[in-house]
Amino acid sequence: MNGLELRGVSKRFGTVTAVERLDLAVARGELVALLGPSGCGKTTTLRMVAGFERPDAGRIFIDGRDVTDLPPERRDVGIVFQNFALFPHMTVAENIGYGLALRGVPAGERRRRAEELLALVGLEGLGNRRPEALSAGQQQRVALARSLAPEPRVLLLDEPLSALDAPVRRHLRAEIRRIQRELGITTLYVTHDQEEALATADRIAVLQQGRLEQVDTPEGIYRRPRTPFV
Repeated sequence: MNGLELRGVSKRFGTVTAVERLDLAVARGELVALLGPSGCGKTTTLRMVAGFERPDAGRIFIDGRDVTDLPPERRDVGIVFQNFALFPHMTVAENIGYGLALRGVPAGERRRRAEELLALVGLEGLGNRRPEALSAGQQQRVALARSLAPEPRVLLLDEPLSALDAPVRRHLRAEIRRIQRELGITTLYVTHDQEEALATADRIAVLQQGRLEQVDTPEGIYRRPRTPFV
């Protein structure tokens, strides 16, 4: 069974077609990169999977369950955005446990989970700090840990490294890949950076003007492009 599947998904904004009849399957535990230039429909696709946008046509499935009509909080997805979106008045540990607090998870369990995830993302001992005391790369690690705290079935990454300097970006993408493999979590990774997609993904889905041009392994995309655009 696929971890994530989009069947004939389309989305329009007025007269503009953002996504056109998109069919895409992400196997359980697989990392697929949605790659394309600005305006190609990749972020709209991610927002439909998250539940922030409703498709005009088609269905979305997570672990075989149709989630098309469910609100975001019932889809069991974790999301990491371009901006870190951390609460400045909370500690790192409180930021990580925020989603768990909303679910009524006891404080002790939240602390245990935060410590576990801080170790996973390489930030042991920093749980009592405030976000402003961390570097940009460390803040994005906290955002990643927060998205993983509720143990989602699908992880959505929306240009998560675009706000970081190149050396930090290269290091952190390797860390994201390590964590994704260690957890075996189904992941959809939106990026416009070809190098990032080639270095990180199990497969790459290339989008142009809302249409899927090719889905293949990084080597297949690089060595056997099927269209002039790819």
